[in-house]
Amino acid sequence: MSSQTKELLKLLEERKKRKDINQYKNNFEKFAADNLKIITKDAKRGFVNFTFNDCQKQISEILDTQLATTGKVRAIILKARQQGISTYCAGRVFWKTYFTPHARSVVMAHDSATSDALFTMSRNLIRNMAPTYKPKELKSNAKEIVISSPQFKKDTSGEKPVASYRLYTAGSPEAGRGTTPTIAHLSEIAFWQHDEKILAGLFQGISEAEGTEVILESTANGATGEFYRLWRGALEGENEYTPIFLPWFITKEYYRDPPETFERSSEEELLVEQYDLNDGQLYWRRLKIAEGGELKFRQEYPATPDEAFITAGSSVFALDKLSALEAIAPEKRMRFDFNASMWEDTNEGNFYIWDYPDWDSNYVVAADVSLGVGQDYSAAIVMDTERRIIGLYRDNHIDPSKFGDLLFYLGRYYNNALLTVESNSMGIATLSRLTQMNYINLYKQTKISAISKEEGQVPGFRTTQATKPHIIGNLKNAVENDDIWIGSSVIIQELKDYISTNSGKTEAAPGCHDDTVMAMAIGLETLRTHYDKLTRDKVPWSQKFETFEQDDTEWI
Repeated sequence: MSSQTKELLKLLEERKKRKDINQYKNNFEKFAADNLKIITKDAKRGFVNFTFNDCQKQISEILDTQLATTGKVRAIILKARQQGISTYCAGRVFWKTYFTPHARSVVMAHDSATSDALFTMSRNLIRNMAPTYKPKELKSNAKEIVISSPQFKKDTSGEKPVASYRLYTAGSPEAGRGTTPTIAHLSEIAFWQHDEKILAGLFQGISEAEGTEVILESTANGATGEFYRLWRGALEGENEYTPIFLPWFITKEYYRDPPETFERSSEEELLVEQYDLNDGQLYWRRLKIAEGGELKFRQEYPATPDEAFITAGSSVFALDKLSALEAIAPEKRMRFDFNASMWEDTNEGNFYIWDYPDWDSNYVVAADVSLGVGQDYSAAIVMDTERRIIGLYRDNHIDPSKFGDLLFYLGRYYNNALLTVESNSMGIATLSRLTQMNYINLYKQTKISAISKEEGQVPGFRTTQATKPHIIGNLKNAVENDDIWIGSSVIIQELKDYISTNSGKTEAAPGCHDDTVMAMAIGLETLRTHYDKLTRDKVPWSQKFETFEQDDTEWI
């Protein structure tokens, strides 16, 4: 072969290499398949080419779209076990580091064993690359790797840039504090012992520059903690993270050939209808449930995000019942004009209507009051005598006294509805305003045990350690026995987020709200104690300006 031919072949090879590099820089899947090697579940095969599975392809498409749209990646992944998500993230972090001069990559997991495994995976990705593209390891120890990629060009000083990986374990509240990562893979966050403090420190240091990437991934660990809060925030658009959920049944390996005697149960028939499962998937599911029980299966191999966050005894309301509820768009939205003291139609109002007031019907309006400073919500529900939630008002900026004005006219709009306001804390200001305005159909308690020695009727409903379990229990029975109609997606979600704590209290999960839950529970109790009166007479509008003469009742 002549020297001229050799030069031509060398030129062609170099041209192909540049073409490949340009493709690799913008296509992680191709880079991984051509250059990276991993150990799969079948360890006896040794290192094999990193070819994406279905879950990894789905994630990659979502992240690439976000990167193209926003210029950076911010993602939170709720996963089932053994779907290859940690492997994907480790590979993606290496890919970004390989092509990003001065990259500062951080890998953090919940325990040292997992952190070490991720770090070993990263090191193996480097060391098993073909010599043509393999980066130099300038530093490599148990906690840090510094590389010089062949793709890095010398800067103006004549020095070639480097990039680094740093390993952390989320065992200390100070883990990762002081770092300024450009790329971060944070694994199994739901199991971090000091999740709130660690993430607060990390998020302060993460660069907002174009091209930066932060991926949070975890299996679920109950409806509490920072992972759950961030997941809920991502779903509601309250943070910049894209939520990604991967149900167990998209993983092809989760299949076993069923025996000839296999027959589906009624529950399995429902799963087939919901998720189009086959008998092999159902049989695999049976085997897994036999190993650890159905609750554990739902947590570790969820079909929906709600299933993933189940913990034993944590959810007050049956999640299967809530998942079966169908959210229905309201007929109309309205806002209250405080200057004109009237309701007006608008697409951005805080009052949602599923049914309009009927001239001859009685209604209950029940309200839970907050401080109105942008945190908890003031909420009011409208309930008819058939236990249908036909109206919802919700706002976290309304002053308690102004909320009284709004409730006055909301009650009037629904035929001077029987209006029940929780009298705890901020509710006192709301009730004071309603009393001042002479609202004629205000719910009053005639006996408040261990709260007041005053005789007579006291406006509002007092929630206590004695009354709260009772009204929540009644609401639970109504929900689980299909004895209440709920069309609001907000209410359905709050019911899902309502948990029982280790101390036996019931409340919203951290980062969530329970304002509509409490309003609904109070409304249901009001309907229970006043049902006969509310359904006995169908009175015309003119008569509703006369207050109810309340019967003596054995109040809670």
